[in-house]
Amino acid sequence: MIEEVKKFELDTFSNNFFKYLDVDLKTLNAYKVGILSFSKYLKENNIENPTREDLISYRDNLRANYSSNTVNTYMIAIRRLFRYLKINNLYEDISVDIKGAKYNNTPKKQVLSLEEVKKIYNGLTDLREKCLFSLLITTGIRGIELVRADIEDIKIHNGEVVLWIQCKKHDEKDEYVKLSNDVLNDIKNYIGNRTTGSIFISTSNNNKNGRLTTTSVRSEIKKIFKRFGYDSDSFSLHSTRRTSATIMYQNGLDTHSIQQILHHKSQNTTTRYINEITRKENEGEYIVSNAMFN
Repeated sequence: MIEEVKKFELDTFSNNFFKYLDVDLKTLNAYKVGILSFSKYLKENNIENPTREDLISYRDNLRANYSSNTVNTYMIAIRRLFRYLKINNLYEDISVDIKGAKYNNTPKKQVLSLEEVKKIYNGLTDLREKCLFSLLITTGIRGIELVRADIEDIKIHNGEVVLWIQCKKHDEKDEYVKLSNDVLNDIKNYIGNRTTGSIFISTSNNNKNGRLTTTSVRSEIKKIFKRFGYDSDSFSLHSTRRTSATIMYQNGLDTHSIQQILHHKSQNTTTRYINEITRKENEGEYIVSNAMFN
C-alpha cells in the first residue's frame, strides 16, 4: 500500500496532472473546472487529506446541486486525477468504484412535429434562416458541425451530393450527411455567387462576413422558435437534432440507421432520443383504465 503523503497538495498535484493529460482543449477546461470545484469543497470543509468518505460526501453534494451531466463530468476529472496520483505513487486512489450520477433518460429538449416543422419552414422568408433551418432539421447535424462547414465540403460521393463534416472530437472532416435537392437549393439560394469559405457567415458588426459561431447559431434558432410561438427554454438548437431523429423514426427508419446519420458513438444515445417517442405512443395506462372501467 502506498504511504499517504503528509499533506494533500492539490494545487501542485493538479498542475502536473493537467500537463500529463492527453485530451482536447474543451475536455481539459472541463476537467479544470471539476478539479477547481473539488478544491473549493475541500477548503470549505477544512479537509487536508481527503478520504474515500470525503469523496463520497463531495459527490453527494454535487448530486444535490448540479445536473447529472455536470456531476459525471466533475467525477470523471476526479477519478482521472486520483488514478494519476496512484500511478505516480503520490496518493491512494480513493475514487475506485465511486459512482457519479444516473442519467435521466427523459429528454430535456422539446421536439417539433412534422406539421410544426413545415409551418416554421414555410413561414421563413430570410434566405439564411431558411437554409439554416432546413439543413439542421433534415440532417440532424450539431451546431459545431454546421459552423465548421465550408462550401468546398459539398461534394459528390457515391453518386450523391453530400456535405463532409467534422464531428465532435474529430480532427478532420471524415463523416458526411446527404443533401436533398430541396436543401441544396436552399444552400445555393443563400450563398449566391460565393464559391469558397464558410457556408454560414456572420452579419454582426464585430464579425462581419466571418464564420458564424455556435453561439450565433443557438441565438438565431431561438429567435426563430420564439417568432413562431415556441418561447421556452426547452426549445433550443439541440431540439432540431432531436426533431430530425424523431421524424426519421416516425417514418420508419431504424435506430441503427439513425445512429449512423447522427454519428453517435453509442446506440444508447440514439435510444435516449427515441425513448420519448415510444413513450408518447405507449397507451398502456389507457388500455388498463378502459379494461377496468368499461
